[in-house]
Amino acid sequence: MDKRLGRLIQPGFGIFFIVFLAFVLACAFISPLVTYIGLVVDGLCFLIYSLRMRSRKHAVAEYLQNLNTDVDSTSRDTLVNFPMSTLVALSTTGEILWCNELFEEETGKKECALSQRLQDIAPDFNMHWMREGRKQYPGELKIGDRYFLVYGNLVRDRKHTTALMVLYFIPCTEMVELRTRFESSRPVVSVISIDNYEELTKNESDSEKSAILAEIDKKIGAWTAGSGALLRKFDRDKYIFVLDEKTLDHLSECKFAVLDDVRTLQNREGITATLSIGVGKDGENFEETYRFAGLALEMALSRGGDQAVIKNKYSFDFFGGLSKEVEKRTKVKTRVVASALGQLIRDSSQVLVMGHTMSDIDSLGAAIGMVCAVRSREKPVHIVINSERTLAGDLMRKIQELPAYHDVFVSPEEAMIMCDFNTLLIVVDTNRPDYVESQPLLESINKIAVIDHHRRAADYIDNSALNLHEPYASSTCELVAELLQYMVPNRTILREEAECILAGIYLDTKGFTIKAGVRTFEAAAYLKRAGADMVAVKKLFQSTFDEYMTRQRIISSARNCGSGVVVAVSNVETDRAVAAKAADELLGIIGVHASIVAFRSGNDTIVSARSLGKINVQILMEKLGGGGTLASAGAQLEGVALEEAEGRIKAAVTQYFEENKTKTL
Repeated sequence: MDKRLGRLIQPGFGIFFIVFLAFVLACAFISPLVTYIGLVVDGLCFLIYSLRMRSRKHAVAEYLQNLNTDVDSTSRDTLVNFPMSTLVALSTTGEILWCNELFEEETGKKECALSQRLQDIAPDFNMHWMREGRKQYPGELKIGDRYFLVYGNLVRDRKHTTALMVLYFIPCTEMVELRTRFESSRPVVSVISIDNYEELTKNESDSEKSAILAEIDKKIGAWTAGSGALLRKFDRDKYIFVLDEKTLDHLSECKFAVLDDVRTLQNREGITATLSIGVGKDGENFEETYRFAGLALEMALSRGGDQAVIKNKYSFDFFGGLSKEVEKRTKVKTRVVASALGQLIRDSSQVLVMGHTMSDIDSLGAAIGMVCAVRSREKPVHIVINSERTLAGDLMRKIQELPAYHDVFVSPEEAMIMCDFNTLLIVVDTNRPDYVESQPLLESINKIAVIDHHRRAADYIDNSALNLHEPYASSTCELVAELLQYMVPNRTILREEAECILAGIYLDTKGFTIKAGVRTFEAAAYLKRAGADMVAVKKLFQSTFDEYMTRQRIISSARNCGSGVVVAVSNVETDRAVAAKAADELLGIIGVHASIVAFRSGNDTIVSARSLGKINVQILMEKLGGGGTLASAGAQLEGVALEEAEGRIKAAVTQYFEENKTKTL
């Protein structure tokens, strides 16, 4: 039986007849007689081969008919008469040895299936599931224009030297079509908001206001026309848009073109109109889907607006976000948040303040500002920081010299020991749980406040009791300075504390040159009145001679990637602060709109990106797993070599311009 099986499953030779026929036809140029003789020989051989293939099929069927099964012999049926599409193939190559007539009818393959590989008639087929011991093929298998559920097992000879795949096919084309139709028609809810309604209509006459709003209505109406969806305006600056997933897929492929269309509109004062679109899908019902749309719109607005965000059960997808944020915060919100934060502090047993990992001057300055606010309410307060991994070591040592800060700084491990049920944790300068100084500490405390200015990421801290998230602010220190004006009495803030907060603003605005709005200078003026010395702040940013030379070597390695982007890759392990300063200096080159610096840090690669506003480096860094703001962002590629990282960076830059169709700036 074993030797017979070995003979039966030998591969066919049909391909040789095709090669021989081609050779014979080529001989027509040399001798027609040889061609005629060759055609006769080839035809006779093919006839004999076909007869042997038919005999082989019957032999395989006879062999399968005599196979023992686990079913009782008195009641078992054979594969030959099995009332289901059945196929037998080699487990090594996938060559089809035998199939019943039902398989030929349902797949439409007829005799052509024999001697072919299963992958030839079903390109998506693989055999991993059988080798893993599973009995059902994952998903549906497509053969031609039909779909099948596939079940099967391996049949081995007694010596376990040869194995056959016995597969059973259940037609499910109608089920797949119904499922596809159902999924494409599932309802999707979208909320569209005019980002800067107040700015567009301020100081405008009634006719001018009506004209620009009518143009926005026209653009949105043209975008939704022909989709069969429902669009209704339910507020002066908001629309609800109910569509299905098929329409959403089409709009996503077009990158939500309405964002670009509306951006062409300006009012009399030159203010450009922008939209934010929140889309909710995959909800169990309309209520949950609408809630997803609200969360998506909140995410879009918290990232600066002028973008579309799709929220499903598990994640966010982002489109757009190219415009520079426009400062539009009101001090009413700051006053309300200051009052709520003050109440949280009074109701807590103690306060811990924590920034992001590898803390910088903005993070530490904001934390020091929160210490000042808590101290005025006479509550115990500590700053959670890893003193071995910080970019603000000089600032930390300076503030530690003050009597009020002798025991303020604690390590994450010490903070875990001292926290209790009523502890308040204030997270500053980050909104991502995986970027905080200590994620276990974040997960251990149930009362959390977040103060941040970075564009919100998909994995943000969503269980906070209070959240002041303003991507329009230049820095977290600016937000903290505004809060302090409502939280502490005049002259309560120490001069050194004011200098630390001012240093954070100075860092993120690159010396008040980038993203510095009216509110930024108002915050700086408040800190100056509190005694901050700009000369002392400037000294915090001085570099050593070695750092300066390292920075110049990084700059010398920069290469132009086109479209105003330069990339510098340093194969020398470099301090993060030095790399960030190098990225800032590269922006001083004429024609450079964004700079990216990558350097080695152990087995990882650190990426620092800066922009003048025309290129959104946050979107660039998100493609590498990082984040930040429109003008300043970064990423850490764990376990990625520098050469591979360089390729990823260039691919991300290329993808960024392809997605946004921006070839030149």
